[in-house]
Parts: sequence; structure tokens; C-alpha cells
Amino acid sequence: MKTEIIDEVRQNSGWFIALGIFMILLGIAAIVEPFIATIAVARVLSWVFLFAGIIRTIHAVQSRRQRGFWAKLLIGILYIITGILLLSNVLGATLSLTIAFGWVILAQGIFEVIAAFQARPEPNWGWMLFSGIIAIILGILILYQWPFNAVWLLGVFTGVSFLFSGAWMIAIPWAISHRLSRI
Repeated sequence: MKTEIIDEVRQNSGWFIALGIFMILLGIAAIVEPFIATIAVARVLSWVFLFAGIIRTIHAVQSRRQRGFWAKLLIGILYIITGILLLSNVLGATLSLTIAFGWVILAQGIFEVIAAFQARPEPNWGWMLFSGIIAIILGILILYQWPFNAVWLLGVFTGVSFLFSGAWMIAIPWAISHRLSRI
């Protein structure tokens, strides 16, 4: 690791660890109460769509003399409508976001497998292939179980993500302090 990064992590290790613990607690809560976490994720993403649409529409209006104005404006309006529709129907939002998530994971896996075979002579290309295969399997499982998994899937996946994020936020400062104590 670069010296600047090590110094920054060491100076802020308390904040890293506190945030890591908070993320782990949020992850556990999301896994224990996946329905509530799924609703929370759907709400947050719905608001993100709405605000992104507002920002995109404002940007389109400000750049109305440039090429692509109508496309930018229509995309912004589409985002706003999507945000409003998702906010007005939480169950519909969880269903829509879950199926979209399944298709995105499946597409990611397919592209990772293709990229792995393109990178084939490089070292460790097999890890990319493995990741792609796992993503394809997860995508198929998500789509196969839809709509029944919509009430828990986003919450559980978010919880697992928070757990791993919290773990590295604790592990990195610990590893740096452990390494520096041996010097």
C-alpha cells in the first residue's frame, strides 16, 4: 500500500472501525428483517430515480441549445415518472426492482464470461470466469424464483453487501496497525 493511503487510514482508523461496525449491524438487521429492508431499498431507489430525473431534466433545459436536447429531456421525464410510479406502489417497486436486478446480474455474468475468455492467456483469468458463472447462476435463480423472492431478496442482498463492506472497513485498519506493529 502507498504510504499516503496507510497514513490516512491510520489517522482515521477509529472512523473506519465505527463505520464498519455500523455497516455490520445494518447488514445483520437487513438479513434478520429482509421484508423491511427490501421496502427500504425500494423506497431509496425510488427516490434516487425521482431526484435523478429532476436533475436530468434541469440539465436538459439548461443545455437546450445543444444537440440531443429532446432525448435528454425525455430521459429526465422518464426517470421522474419512474420514480413517482415506484414511490406510489411499494409492492410494485419491489417486484420491478427484483426482476430488473435478476436481469442485470444475468447480463453481468454473461459479459464477465465473455471477458474472461477474451483475457484467457492472462494470469488469474479463471477468477473472472468463476465470477461470471456464479453471476449467471444467481441471475437465473433470481428470475426463476420471481415474483416470490421479491419480498426478501433485495433486503438480504443489501444486508450481505453491508456485512462485507463493514468487514473490510474493520479489516483494513486492523491489518495496517498489525503490519506497523511488526516494523
